[in-house]
Amino acid sequence: MKRSLRRHIEHAVNSTWSKNPKSRAGMVGALLLFPDDAFADAPAWHPGEGFENCTGYSWLRSNGDGTATAVVVGVGPKERPAYDGGVWTEEEVWTVTAPEERLLEISSLWDKPHRITWMLDEPDAEIHREPYALHPVTAVDDYWEHFEDTWGFKPFTLEYGHNPLGDGRRWLLLTSEPGWDNIPDESDLHYVTYTLAALFGAEVRVYPYDRHQRRVKGPIDMQIFHTPLALKPIKAALTNLGRL
Repeated sequence: MKRSLRRHIEHAVNSTWSKNPKSRAGMVGALLLFPDDAFADAPAWHPGEGFENCTGYSWLRSNGDGTATAVVVGVGPKERPAYDGGVWTEEEVWTVTAPEERLLEISSLWDKPHRITWMLDEPDAEIHREPYALHPVTAVDDYWEHFEDTWGFKPFTLEYGHNPLGDGRRWLLLTSEPGWDNIPDESDLHYVTYTLAALFGAEVRVYPYDRHQRRVKGPIDMQIFHTPLALKPIKAALTNLGRL
C-alpha cells in the first residue's frame, strides 16, 4: 500500500502542476475512510428517536401535532437567570417544545442555535434547562478532546444532512501543497496518511486539485477541510507517539 499510495499522490500532484504553476496547482487531497469499529470505545449521545441534526450541537423533532422539540447543547450564559434561578455562569443544555412554526422562525437551529434562548419570551414554549457539565454529552466531548490532544486530529462525520460517504461514517480529509517552505508537502501527506491508515484500518482515496472549482475533487465539498496546515499537528503527534 505504501508504494501505491505514493504513486497515486504523485500522479495527483503532477496532474495540475506545471513549469509555471498558478494558484494552488499541485494541491492534492487524501480522504481517509475509517471503518465502523475504528473508534469502538468512543461514547455517543443522541436526544432520541425522531431527532435530526441541524448542526453538530442542535437537533430537531417534529412531533406531528403542530409542535416541535429542539435540543441545543452548550448554550452559553446570557443576561438571564440560570436554569436554577441563580446567576448564569456555565453552559447549559436546552430542550424546548413549542409551536413548530414559531420554533423554527426564532431558534435558527441551522445557523445560530444559541438563539434558542429567545424562546424564553414565547409564552407557549415549554423549556427544560440543565447544566452542560452534568449532561452525558460531556463524556463525548471529553473523549474526542483527549483523542485530538493525543493524535493531532479528530475524525469528522456529517451528522446532519446527507453524508455521501455513508450514514455515520467517520472520515478525515488531509491536503498538501508543493513548493512552500512553511506548508506540508506531498511527502508529509504520504507519511501521515499511510501511518494513520495502517493504525486505524482506514481506506484511502486520493484526489487531485480542480483548478476550475478551486478545490480538491471528491465527495466532500467543504473548503474548511482543505487546509494543508492540518497535517502539522498530526505529524507532531505521531512523532511524539513514536509512530513516525
